[in-house]
Amino acid sequence: MKHFLLIFLFIFSSFSFCLSEEVIISPNELPDNVKTFVQKYFPNTNIMYAEIDYNEYEIRLNNGTEIEFDKNAEWKEIKTYQNFPTEILPSYIVQIVKKMYPDTFIIKAEKIWDGFEIKTSNMMEIYIDNKGNILGQKYDD
Repeated sequence: MKHFLLIFLFIFSSFSFCLSEEVIISPNELPDNVKTFVQKYFPNTNIMYAEIDYNEYEIRLNNGTEIEFDKNAEWKEIKTYQNFPTEILPSYIVQIVKKMYPDTFIIKAEKIWDGFEIKTSNMMEIYIDNKGNILGQKYDD
């Protein structure tokens, strides 16, 4: 019985390992538009970590910024606690955030199915659709 349990655990863990497609890659192996995006919006930073997971990419920069890209190497989510490049976002998003919370700055932006989820430095999450309508907001503690 003990051997059966060990064999079962080995097979199960091997199967679970095979389900994960997460592979650490060299920054040089990233698509060109990912590298260009980083150079354009995060100058003077370096890619310190890169992985591919089911044809999606996740990178970490030496300033702590984390960026996720979809299978087409278009950004999906950006988290940073310093100097968020607001030119990445549509101008109406930036204007809404400045109007609602003028003493804050953006620390996270995520593309959602019909717009954006924006997180500000006061930990508010604001949901804005592609037409500039505020869908909701909540405090994220």
